[in-house]
Amino acid sequence: MIVRLAIVGTGGYGWELVELIRRVGDSAGCRLVGAADARFGDHKERADLLAGEGVELFDDALAMFDALRGRCDAVYIATGIHTHAPLAIAAAEAGYHVHLEKPPAATIQEMDEMAAALERAGRFCLVGFQAVHGADIRLIEERVAEGRFGAVQSLACYAGWPRDRAYYERNEWAGHLRVGEAWTLDGPASNALSHQIVNMLLLASPEPGRLATPTRVRAELYAAGPAASHDTAAIEIQTADGPTLWFLASHATDHNFGPVIVLHGDGGRALWRMRRGGYLGYADGSTEQCPGDPDSGRPQMIANFAEAVRQGDGSLLRCPLSRTRKFVLALDGAHESSRRIHRIAGEWSHRLGEDTDGARTVVRGLDDLLVRCAEARCLFSDLDDPPPWAVATEPYDLAGYDGFPQQFLEG
Repeated sequence: MIVRLAIVGTGGYGWELVELIRRVGDSAGCRLVGAADARFGDHKERADLLAGEGVELFDDALAMFDALRGRCDAVYIATGIHTHAPLAIAAAEAGYHVHLEKPPAATIQEMDEMAAALERAGRFCLVGFQAVHGADIRLIEERVAEGRFGAVQSLACYAGWPRDRAYYERNEWAGHLRVGEAWTLDGPASNALSHQIVNMLLLASPEPGRLATPTRVRAELYAAGPAASHDTAAIEIQTADGPTLWFLASHATDHNFGPVIVLHGDGGRALWRMRRGGYLGYADGSTEQCPGDPDSGRPQMIANFAEAVRQGDGSLLRCPLSRTRKFVLALDGAHESSRRIHRIAGEWSHRLGEDTDGARTVVRGLDDLLVRCAEARCLFSDLDDPPPWAVATEPYDLAGYDGFPQQFLEG
């Protein structure tokens, strides 16, 4: 059975998904039969390519859902964060399985609304955290489950991914807390580097395929550049499974580096670098190299979704919507702990490439601070010599948490 797919959103990462499906469709047993995008008029070359391959084009997602009933099995949703929940619910109600781009949603209540809609419709949903499908992360996951690292005590991730003016102006939601009444909370922790929080939650669980459960979060969320939402994050996540996680990342660094994840157990240590693999060392003195995955698990993600749809079995999904609720729980908790987005004053940063699309903000010394915090397992304000812009925050308890926001304030 060839799985018939449609996609909503063909700009940005949506087009990367289109190209990926075209590249691996034969081996994964799937093909694209429909695409919806209100901006096809601005991308005539893409529209002509798809139409030439027999893909039906629509300028409205709901119209596509209706028109393709009985002729399409599943829908990819690669649109803005604030549209994920309404589109996923509409797709499920129209009878489609769903592949939802990350992050699945900005708020825990949207996650629960989507889960309820999928259950009512008897449909399932994969979330596009592709790295959990990669051979490199899966190898470390296996070694954790085998007990090779002993009891995992902590994981820390650090990354500097500079982003410029063009990045923030590419759409209506980039770098925003909300669009209209809908929350987006867009930033490195929620979007560009959110894969790494999911990877750490996965590796913090001794049970394969399950994410550790966040119980308490302490976070410092900052903005130095044009974003209304955070562009710099320091987050500490305590889990019911035991390990504590630290996420240190920013779009306002001088250089591009990482992401790097370091796992510490009482019986070993792992160091992983995206696409470059890693090093695994064990208490008995043995070591193991973890090969890099240049595709970061994306072909395997497509194949996993297609096989689950073909079998009609959501239990085959490596990253179902239900599993990623724990990521959104940690994300919302981080915002509640930070209480607001704290501005890093201009005196602590400088601008590069002013008056160009490549203009970007760089916080002085931030590259080094991210690495130091990851090594020390702490937030910015915890350092012996914290930066002058650091703001200490209190932990936020996630017990019974079911709705954002509780204490987070805009502005």
